[in-house]
Amino acid sequence: MDPVRNVPVGNQPTFRYPAHGGGLEHYALWCRDSVQATLPTGETQIQLFGRTAHLTLSWVGADSGAQVTAVVDSLIPDSGQVGFGAILDSARGSRWTAFRDPSGRLMGLAGGSGSVVADQVRDQLLMLFPVIPASGVVPGSTWTDSLRQPARLSAFSATESVRLWSRAALPAPDGSLLITTVRLRVAADTGTQFGQPINLRATGSDTLTYRVDQTGRVLEVSGVQASDMVVELPAIGQSVPAKEHSAVRILLLQ
Repeated sequence: MDPVRNVPVGNQPTFRYPAHGGGLEHYALWCRDSVQATLPTGETQIQLFGRTAHLTLSWVGADSGAQVTAVVDSLIPDSGQVGFGAILDSARGSRWTAFRDPSGRLMGLAGGSGSVVADQVRDQLLMLFPVIPASGVVPGSTWTDSLRQPARLSAFSATESVRLWSRAALPAPDGSLLITTVRLRVAADTGTQFGQPINLRATGSDTLTYRVDQTGRVLEVSGVQASDMVVELPAIGQSVPAKEHSAVRILLLQ
């Protein structure tokens, strides 16, 4: 849908995504997840997992946006975490292509290895570019928008409907612009696991801060994500509620 904007009047610098030329950028994508599930027995199970993915992103300007290619170069577990070698190896070399439209959406995203970690990196790629009005944003402006996108919720794949509220702050001394985005997410999906049907329902909220420059580059993304999920096993009449909390940071490497 078209974004709703409230843009202040004044001659101020505008942030927008470039649609001409091209570029090659390297990003470090850090994420630390905490998942707490309540089993049917009443027992609580907690899982912690943190890793950094190094991603090479290239883009070439197209008619009304840019063709984007992203490749996972390496994945490194957080210090003190062992036994995740095979999980991380499953995502190395994952490659995605997409078209970035003038608002920053990655349209027609395709590729990836389909592993849990690869899908988690894909989800960070989808949040790398703040969604903005196609005409750009100036300091002090506010806007809302919405989108639908794939998501990995713990071990489950789903499609999320996302509502966004964003605001651009005044420029920093170095000329960069801070954009704060609050995202409210809703997901519902069905599938199978070990041959058994499952239903997934989830809601979530994210608070993300973007630092962007006047050339259209994203310099940094940081924030937190929180999700409440219920996994239903209709064949045996059981459900497993879970809470997931994630801290994320994406940094453009110089």
